[in-house]
Amino acid sequence: MIAEGILLNLLIGAGTLTGLWFIYLWKRNPAVVDLGWAIGLTLMGLTHNLSGGMFSTGKLLISLLVLLWGLRLGGYLFWTRLRLGKRDARYESLHRNSNIPAPLYFLIHYLIQACFQAAVGFVFVFTAQSTTFDSIWPKVGFLLWGFGYVGSIAADAQLHRFRISPDNHGKVCQVGFWNYSRHPNYFFEILLWSGFALIGIPARLGWLGLISPITLLLTMSLITGPISERQSLKSKPDAYLQYQKTTSMIIPWFKITNTTSVISDS
Repeated sequence: MIAEGILLNLLIGAGTLTGLWFIYLWKRNPAVVDLGWAIGLTLMGLTHNLSGGMFSTGKLLISLLVLLWGLRLGGYLFWTRLRLGKRDARYESLHRNSNIPAPLYFLIHYLIQACFQAAVGFVFVFTAQSTTFDSIWPKVGFLLWGFGYVGSIAADAQLHRFRISPDNHGKVCQVGFWNYSRHPNYFFEILLWSGFALIGIPARLGWLGLISPITLLLTMSLITGPISERQSLKSKPDAYLQYQKTTSMIIPWFKITNTTSVISDS
């Protein structure tokens, strides 16, 4: 069961990201890979929860949660990455020092991301077995999922409102959740996926679903976060360095020292 689930996730992830690689060749915008997280993980969740075994209200509810997550994130990424053609400096800088041709480089990069996707989507092997929610774990899981979902929307909205204001040009967002965490959107995503993991706990070996939020935490704190912050340090060196010194990276916490709500480069 577990081996088949991993293989299924790898096939879905690789297929999704290979398809997006062709879109990258067309648009020449490597940031379209971000869409793969929403599309690939949504397909993994729906495939595991709606295929095989007896259909149940529990499976339908979990599938609805997967769809809500995928539509929110996928819609946002589709609009910014494809509709508006927004380019992400993180991906532009990745290939800068490589001798590998860009198309091949990004194909490898996309397929590596497919492996991370398979690890995150591993939780669906266990949520698919959750037919009842009588124990405390699924109940706490649903609460965590809801808190993470609402928090993700709020954090993205706060950042969007900050960025569209001309008065904030060259400044670092420190409003709302961003005053307590440099990446509150990451924090709420980890909470959401921890919710999925707890929902799957009652299944046989369900505790292995915790691999999903742990993978996200490690990826965001060791790979995605540092890459993003290097770009911020280039564009707003003094302001962002001060932000790093005073603000928790992922888990929201109080400022280390008293600062104003917005820091800017002089």
